[in-house]
Amino acid sequence: MKRISIITAGAAALALTLAGCGGSGDAPEESEGGLRTVNVVGVPVVDMAALYVGENQGFFEDEGLELNIEFGQGTAAMIPALLNGQYDVQYGGSINLLQAIDAGMPLQAIAVGGRTTGVQGEDHGALLVSEDSDIQSPKDLEGRTIAVNALHGLHEVALWQSVTKDGGDPEKVTFVEMALPDMGAALENGEVDAVSTAEPFLGLLLDEGTRQVTSPYADVDENFATALYFGSDEAIAEDSDLYESFVSALEKSFAYSSEHSDEVRAELGNFTQIDPDAAETMILTDFTWGLSYDDLLIVAEAGADADTIDDPEGTAKKAATYVDPQ
Repeated sequence: MKRISIITAGAAALALTLAGCGGSGDAPEESEGGLRTVNVVGVPVVDMAALYVGENQGFFEDEGLELNIEFGQGTAAMIPALLNGQYDVQYGGSINLLQAIDAGMPLQAIAVGGRTTGVQGEDHGALLVSEDSDIQSPKDLEGRTIAVNALHGLHEVALWQSVTKDGGDPEKVTFVEMALPDMGAALENGEVDAVSTAEPFLGLLLDEGTRQVTSPYADVDENFATALYFGSDEAIAEDSDLYESFVSALEKSFAYSSEHSDEVRAELGNFTQIDPDAAETMILTDFTWGLSYDDLLIVAEAGADADTIDDPEGTAKKAATYVDPQ
């Protein structure tokens, strides 16, 4: 496997200028060993360790596949390259995919990529404040400034649910975009009142004395899918066997990862810069398998509540074309 190739912002911009509404590229190449190469693109986060674990166990080879994984700088920025046929499969945020489909992009989910643990205080994403902050619950975020890694993205949409379900008005919350590594300093300096972060930064900030207010992913729903694998309509229609084989191998990879968290943690150093000590203690995603229209509707309705998706039912139905065609 070709381990890491970073797509720069400039390359993503170039892909955007070349993208049309669809059109798959050449069929996946066949390696010298007779395996078909599946080009996968995603963001280098913990969830994707399941791919490497699955490859180590031979699940993809058993399906006649060889993975070529590349990493980019954000789900939305990489979608044009997927539509151009540069990639066969993309891993990305669930909210981003549903927003893209709502905007008319010809995409559909093929599998879950990760989900909340559903347990408050024991999830891989959390809202943190300084230890002496007077923010005690999501409702207290009214009138405050919260750092999220992307405006209108996963964290912001989830926090809308947190605030609303606690009796607050998310319209009264100010969200500012900030890189995850910069949030700790901003919180300490008083630039923001709270930060919405995820592992491994979550554990690091807790060790530095911050306090957890809520687990936004779990606030959405105990089965909230935080990430998805997806492909373009045309590519899936033209080569359904490839996607069936990929999903079959991925399902085995998820099952194995669920039972062997030590191997998931050990794999992180091969494609992230996570400190080995942090990898040993961080909260992992829930690798429970399964994805349906109902799962996707949860995501779409959360996006609609946050005013980022116009047609949640239609969007979820379109997204579920492959996983739940009925």
